[in-house]
Formats: sequence, C-alpha cells, structure tokens
Amino acid sequence: MTTQPPDPQAPIPTTVVTGFLGAGKTSLVNRLITARSGGERIGVVVNEAGEIGLDGELLGDATDDVVEIADGCVCCTSQGELLDSVTRLYRAAGRLDRIIVETSGLADPGPVVDALASIAHVLRLDTMVAVVDAVHALDQLDRHRSPEARQQVQLATHVLVSKADLADAEVVRDVRARVGALNPEAHVVVGPSDTLDDDLMLDRFSLSAADDDGHHDHDHEHLDVEIFSVELAGELDPGRFDGWLGGLIMLKAPDLFRIKGILAMAGQPRRQILHGVQSYVDSTPGRDWEPGEARTSRILVIGKDLDSARWRDELARCVAG
Repeated sequence: MTTQPPDPQAPIPTTVVTGFLGAGKTSLVNRLITARSGGERIGVVVNEAGEIGLDGELLGDATDDVVEIADGCVCCTSQGELLDSVTRLYRAAGRLDRIIVETSGLADPGPVVDALASIAHVLRLDTMVAVVDAVHALDQLDRHRSPEARQQVQLATHVLVSKADLADAEVVRDVRARVGALNPEAHVVVGPSDTLDDDLMLDRFSLSAADDDGHHDHDHEHLDVEIFSVELAGELDPGRFDGWLGGLIMLKAPDLFRIKGILAMAGQPRRQILHGVQSYVDSTPGRDWEPGEARTSRILVIGKDLDSARWRDELARCVAG
C-alpha cells in the first residue's frame, strides 16, 4: 500500500504551544520537532515578550524554518505580526507538513486562536498544548496570581505537567486535580516532555468545543510585569556573574517570573544556556562558539518590582576584562 503525498493546496496542520513563563514550552517544541517522522518539514513561529529574541536560537538546528516575534504579545499588539509571520513562512518555506506556534508566557490563547482561525485557508488548527510547571502551578493558577496561566489551561486540548520530578508526589496530584477542575476535557500528561507520544500531533482541536461561537473575548489585563533584556559584548567573568545571579535570586525570587539567557562565559568553548523561575535556575552547555564568532551574552528577565536599572548596571560589570 502506497502513501499518498499531502495535498499542496490543503491547509497546514498547526499546533499551538502555550504555557506560563518558565513552564518549559521551548523544551516541548524541541521534543515535538525531534519526534517528527522522517522527511517531515516543520516551521516554527516563536513569540517572546522581551526585546531580545532567544528561543529561536535555543531551538538550534532542530527545525527547518523559524520566525521570531519579539517585543510584543501575540494576543495583543502582535496579532497582525503573527498572521504575517505564518503566511510568510507558508510562502517562503515551500510545502510544510506542520506549523508550531509557541506563544509568549503572558499570552491569552483565545485571541491567538481567533487570529489563526481567520486564515483557515492557510492552516488547520489541530492542537492547543498548555505546559504547566508542577513546582509553581498551584500558585500560578490562582486567579489573582496569573490569570493567563488559567486561560492557557482552560482552552488547551492537551496539558503537559512539566518538572514533575522536581515536585512532591502530593503536589503533582494536586496540580493534576487543579488542571482537571479547570479543563475536564483536556488530555493531561504528567512527566518530562520526552515521555510524550505522538498523540499531541493528532487532530483534537475544536473551536466549537472551546467556545460555542468560535470567538474569544479579550478583555483580560496582563500581570503588572517588568521586563528587561540585556545584550553584552565580550565574555562574562563566571565569578562576577554567579554573584549577580545569586543576588537577584536572593532579593527577588518570589517576584522573578522568568530568567533565561545565552551566555558567553570566559574560558568556556561552548555557550551556556540559562533557564530560571523564582529560586530555581538551571544552566546547561549549548553549542560551541564558532572560530572568529563574536561572543555576546543575551539575557531576558521578567518579574515585578525588579528595579531593572540597578540589575542592568550590575550585570554590565560582569563583563571580563
């Protein structure tokens, strides 16, 4: 039995990956790309809240085509840019087998669905995957703490409870129960992203199931967040940077929603990839610096009452030399 090639005129299946700041969306996107069938072409649209785009580089060479939307939320100011990015990807990349849209952690997914539904001739929205951080979810899913986190879960077809290995079993059970109360219809997976199966790629999304008239009111207000991003030329002194990061966490951990970066550390031949939420921070080696490549560090911090000017100035002093 032979497999028929995809209809070049058919809308492209599309997966939206959402989730609050630091939940693990980019890790999931990497997993979905890695798990693709041989020869399948995937395009990715990545939205970030800060001025400096990092997630496109964090995806590395895993995907064929990446479009970044930085300095704006796709559920608000960047909806038009989202549509432009999807259609540009559609036209420039040739026939894609799937498109993945990774939203900002501050996005309400309802208006994103509305925007994508307006170009149904270009794409077919299959799945809405919400990533929930087991360690911080109970706090984030409180209505007054993070309304976006609730909205992301409520509209999802699938929910991945990430970082379950870092939380107590009782907490994980409570998180799963909270997710089930918010969205009884969602398919819930608990565990690291590499435990997922290809069910995430199946056609599960229904506009009528999410909202009877297919339209999602967008009257929410984002958290009162402060966002600052820094790009520094030259290598960072490891000791100074560790002091800067330790001070930031010690003084601001409860209000530190997200920190991520791609770092050039003195004496290290590879990039350091930094991810953090509140007091939890993880640093792992990235790809090698190429010979002659300018070594720069890019860092994004999202929180509230951060006193950004102070932390920017102190970070600049971490450059080696």
